[in-house]
Amino acid sequence: MNNSNTSETKLTELQPFFRDHELFAEYKLLCNNVPSGVYVVPSFKSLQVWHGMIFIKIGMFADGCFKFNLYIPDNFPYARPSLRFITPVFHPQVKPTGELNLAKAFPTWTPRKDRIWHLLRYTKRCFFSINTFDSTNPVAAEAVHKSIDTFRNQAKLCVEKSIKLFNKTEENDITPADDGNVFNVKPLSSHELEKIKEKLLTGVKTPFPSL
Repeated sequence: MNNSNTSETKLTELQPFFRDHELFAEYKLLCNNVPSGVYVVPSFKSLQVWHGMIFIKIGMFADGCFKFNLYIPDNFPYARPSLRFITPVFHPQVKPTGELNLAKAFPTWTPRKDRIWHLLRYTKRCFFSINTFDSTNPVAAEAVHKSIDTFRNQAKLCVEKSIKLFNKTEENDITPADDGNVFNVKPLSSHELEKIKEKLLTGVKTPFPSL
């Protein structure tokens, strides 16, 4: 094997270590810049999967709590992550599969300029900005154009379902049960659920009392 091939092999073997180093730096930046109402933790099984929830306080999706998974590509930071909602979201920029259209806001991904916290900030803004341009969900886009009341009712249904599924694992959640996802929590009583939800929505940082 010549020196060129040897160097390429070593770089290929080291690439996961470089990627993970970048991810540690990204998560540190995220902790300092996380949008309000957004909670994200890496999977216990893989740094390339981050689990999250977004709590919405105002707008047509008010009171909703939406689970999502963020997937980091092998060649990060030279490629854009992808985000898929687990909780159903009826939105022109969210495919029926739950995948958020990130190409609209990040047509290219520039290393160390574009950040994951930028992506999450955009994700939250989508709940307030119902943009139908370059829609990836034609049904939702049509509802916006034909009858905003119809869209508002669909958004309300998403909110209601998100609350019901807040303490459960959704049927379309492909995350293994042993993944360590802290958002796959045990079933709670209505009273316990309201206590936790109130703290999360108000941004209280003190530890939860014993339930």
